[in-house]
Amino acid sequence: STFEKKSIFGLSGILFFRMFSIFILLPVFSVLAMENLAWEEQYTLQKKLSLIGLSFGVYGLTQCLLQIPFGMLSDHIGRKKVIVIGLCLFIIGNIFAAISESIYFLIFARFIQGTGAISSTVFALIADLTRPSVRTRANAAIGISIGIAFALAFALSSVLGESIGLHGIFWLISFLSVISLILLFKIVPNPGNNLKQLRSISFWKMFKIVWEVPSLRTISWGGFVCGLGLSSTFFMIPIILFQYGIDRAEMWKIYLPMLLIGAIVMILSSFIVDLKNCFKEVMLFGIILMLLSLVFMGFGKQHGLVSMFIVALYLFFMGFNIFEPILPSLVSKISTNETKGTAVGVYNFAQFLAIL
Repeated sequence: STFEKKSIFGLSGILFFRMFSIFILLPVFSVLAMENLAWEEQYTLQKKLSLIGLSFGVYGLTQCLLQIPFGMLSDHIGRKKVIVIGLCLFIIGNIFAAISESIYFLIFARFIQGTGAISSTVFALIADLTRPSVRTRANAAIGISIGIAFALAFALSSVLGESIGLHGIFWLISFLSVISLILLFKIVPNPGNNLKQLRSISFWKMFKIVWEVPSLRTISWGGFVCGLGLSSTFFMIPIILFQYGIDRAEMWKIYLPMLLIGAIVMILSSFIVDLKNCFKEVMLFGIILMLLSLVFMGFGKQHGLVSMFIVALYLFFMGFNIFEPILPSLVSKISTNETKGTAVGVYNFAQFLAIL
């Protein structure tokens, strides 16, 4: 419906800008932090790298720990209010990072950035604003926006790093976050709320209600496994490709087709699930693709064939993209309206925990 399309467009835009802001830092953060910050002379290279690693990782840590509390809070006070709070915290953190000169202030700024943990609330809101029959496709649309953000950020990160530096990137992220706030207020519709039912439910009771549902625990475990597989694969594959003589600057030629194929697989699987209601069959196919990726990866390592590693990467990413829209869609369908934010928060916590 028009209402659903408007909702999907607005929330996809918010997550696009948010994930673009995260991805654009990945390839250049450590180098720019080393070059752009004021370092005391007594700091050794090892200490500098340790502090940069801490400033990079503290964001993911706070994001992980706050997924459940923010999801719970959205069940109590409303999704859009929580997203506004999260975006404002994210903007404040980026402004602090943009004006930081010392590594310690940057660590504090990154901590504030991470407190804006809105992912679980956004996915809960998309569930509030769409019918169950189209929810998997709605999650796929958001997943595609994240994929585009990933590709665009990696393509522009080095150029922006050279032209505006680390502080300039943080100012750019602040500007994009303000655009996200405008999208939230101007485009994303207001869902119905259940606040009267929720005021008497404690945070711990809401978590207990969610955790006692076996299917929700299973889905969260699935999210953990997918997140662990994704982080492990993207940690090892670039190193392996580099060992086989593929320069880092040329890896986009492998990643870009992979993202396009992954988007196609995500769209097709989402349509099939929504139209045929065959969750188990489609997810079984995704599991087969992931298992085949392990077979090709082992075969490539045994025989020294870089082509097998590339095939394994594509197979894994195709399988991952089958699960990416289906699992949060199942969470929103199984959970109740009163605990939907909490349930999505638990699922996202599992994914973030695996990536850490």
